[in-house]
Amino acid sequence: MTAQDAGVQEVDVIVVGGGPSGSTLASLVAMQDHRVLLLEKETFPRYQIGESLLPSTVHGVCRLIGVTDELARAGFTVKRGGTLRWGANPKPWTFLFSVSPKMAGSTSFAYQVERMKFDKILLDRARELGVRVREQCSVTDVLTAPDGRVHGVRYTGPDGAETEVHAKYVVDASGNRSRIHNKVGGTRKYSEFFRSLALFGYFEGGKRLPAPNSGNILSAAFESGWFWYIPLSDTLTSVGAVVARDMAHRIQGDPENALKTLIQECPEVSELLDGATRVTTGEYGQIRVRKDYSYHQTRFWRPGMVLVGDAACFVDPVFSSGVHLATYSALLAARSINSVLAGRIGEQAAFDEFERRYRRGYGPRAGAPGGNRPSEAAPPRLRRLEHS
Repeated sequence: MTAQDAGVQEVDVIVVGGGPSGSTLASLVAMQDHRVLLLEKETFPRYQIGESLLPSTVHGVCRLIGVTDELARAGFTVKRGGTLRWGANPKPWTFLFSVSPKMAGSTSFAYQVERMKFDKILLDRARELGVRVREQCSVTDVLTAPDGRVHGVRYTGPDGAETEVHAKYVVDASGNRSRIHNKVGGTRKYSEFFRSLALFGYFEGGKRLPAPNSGNILSAAFESGWFWYIPLSDTLTSVGAVVARDMAHRIQGDPENALKTLIQECPEVSELLDGATRVTTGEYGQIRVRKDYSYHQTRFWRPGMVLVGDAACFVDPVFSSGVHLATYSALLAARSINSVLAGRIGEQAAFDEFERRYRRGYGPRAGAPGGNRPSEAAPPRLRRLEHS
């Protein structure tokens, strides 16, 4: 830490969390010459799930912050669409981004990314743009003025010392395990339908779909739920099963055997993994279990504080929308913050618009009012649970 950093006690914006939402927002605000401090509890690179991107992230937000060329040099797998074994059709079918007239041409692809590499590219870019990034710093509380406005945070640094920093805005981009999201007010409401468990690991030597779709994500429904099959490189594949919450006992007892059994239940994935070996060392060597419960906070902002990314809401990963929503919400929130700090619009109007737009982006994927819940396309077991 430099002497300049050590003396930082007041900034314009504090961002809590260095993932895609936090680093994107920090970059966009710093690009307007505002003082930005980003506090990240871990040290990058670090493991994270959510590896299948959408074109809007690659060619929209990533272009705005200036990392398009860096992503191209990283050697990530090119994703031209998705292949699904879903619904009543027993045969896999494929959609291509190029079919949409809005994405046809040079922007009709995305990437399958190793998040350890992708997230570090975004965080390093924030540093390049002047964001003061402090890793191994855990935010323990937000500071509130007598009038109720949030005006800073309290955090613990790598040496265990506690520090207070004041700011005009605090942005919670610390994900679904945020410790401060409730400080914005409201409650976290969970979807009754999208309450699932994800069990996943990594395999070497898995087969690929036929070209030109070899880089596609495969989403394959089966009796107990659905699988993702994401080619991260020529040899490395991310494989995960999303199942109903009442199967928790089956997973928690022996995750290794549970994943093997679920793979055997899904012919499409079982065939692709024939002859493959599971990675058992390093960051990819664990079989992980996560609750992929879809939720949203009933409030996304209060004076001086705003939630972005998974701190605000999360939706079932079948839509590959995690990083998209994270960076899209960061773009919207940065727009509101920059506009208010520039004196172009009042805070209430700016952040009401942010919340309205973000909920509109999240809602159709989550079955929120105005959206479509994909119950008829769901695997048989999940359809039964929905209507029980």
